[in-house]
Amino acid sequence: MNGKQNLKVLELRNYLIKPGERDRFIKYFENHFIDSQIELGSYPLGQFTVEGEPDKFFWIRGFADMQSRLNFLDAFYVRGAVWKQFGPEANEMLLDWTDVYLLRPLGDAKRTQDSAKTINSGEFEKLKSVVTIDFYFAKNNRLDDLINLFQADYIPFLDSQKINDTMLFVSEMAENDFPRLPVIQDKNLLVTISSYENEADYRAKSERIDSINNELKNRSSEFIADKRSLIIYSTRKAFVSDAS
Repeated sequence: MNGKQNLKVLELRNYLIKPGERDRFIKYFENHFIDSQIELGSYPLGQFTVEGEPDKFFWIRGFADMQSRLNFLDAFYVRGAVWKQFGPEANEMLLDWTDVYLLRPLGDAKRTQDSAKTINSGEFEKLKSVVTIDFYFAKNNRLDDLINLFQADYIPFLDSQKINDTMLFVSEMAENDFPRLPVIQDKNLLVTISSYENEADYRAKSERIDSINNELKNRSSEFIADKRSLIIYSTRKAFVSDAS
């Protein structure tokens, strides 16, 4: 299998683990569910812990397209020997696994929205040790305005502050044709993924941005109904370019 893949579909999967079981779950997951997924056509793009949430495990999974996603989910969860053998114990450690966003990339963050855009799995290799995921929930019928603002002004502003390679995503609104695994599909959602060298780098750049981008904040407030953010930390690098 080619190490780097162009992806049209992404899942952000945020699991709640039974108290005290998170580290055991991470080890179990990485031992049994990385290579086995890659072999069947899914692309685990990183596993993470969540700041302030000691019982959360966050991971990112990509697919070439929605048909590939369906093919994989059926092969892995319905017919797959690995899940049949190791899935029950994984489920025993889980309290909730339904906080999942189904997304599609906007491609180059500086270009216009295009439903056919892809993102290369190699982009996730560029993620540094501290990763931020921001969920912007646009006011009704204002998502396109928000996307335009980000592409024209906000992403270049981040670049000027040496926050490079920020990725943009919106919800994939095609039918979830594997309802056994529910997903969140919000038509008003814009998601950004950025990363920082370390905690000090994150704090310093965040404080600087908060102090100097008041104009952009005011403009974006016209379009944003709500915002939610996660700070996540990689458990190890497990990107698909490591596979062959």
